[in-house]
Amino acid sequence: MKKIINICFLSLLLISCSNKEQKLKRAGEPDVLYVQESDQEMNAAIKKAKETFSDFQKAFNSRNPDYSNFCLKQEFDTSDGGGEHIWIGDLQLKDDGYYGIVQNTPVDVANVKLGDSVKVSLEKMSDWMYYDRNIVEGGYTVKVLRNHMTDDEKKEMDVEGLIYK
Repeated sequence: MKKIINICFLSLLLISCSNKEQKLKRAGEPDVLYVQESDQEMNAAIKKAKETFSDFQKAFNSRNPDYSNFCLKQEFDTSDGGGEHIWIGDLQLKDDGYYGIVQNTPVDVANVKLGDSVKVSLEKMSDWMYYDRNIVEGGYTVKVLRNHMTDDEKKEMDVEGLIYK
């Protein structure tokens, strides 16, 4: 079984050429990478995102004007029993949790679509990200995929001017 990782959000395009991922190209849409559920590197990234979620919360609540583009990635159930990981942006914190807008067009998820407003399930949260000026904080799953890019793919991604530390 495979997890689907939507790796594009906002205007950021990520492409991987690694042998361990398979890519779905969609006209007018970002590429989608299929990653095995057993992928240790990706699972470690998801674990790190969960372990460091308090860093995201602290930044989100800080109202620091240097911070922007807060996003959470959530796994949604697919029709084949797997999971598709989708970025949720335009976040708001309400009494009972984080709410935001679906940032990717799902491939195999029937209950949400691009632009839907959803409550984020923190139990199914798989990554978090925000920008500190032009430095990407969090984005652990994105960084795993970036590590498998060619130099040309990294250059294409770097046109955005973001720094992935």
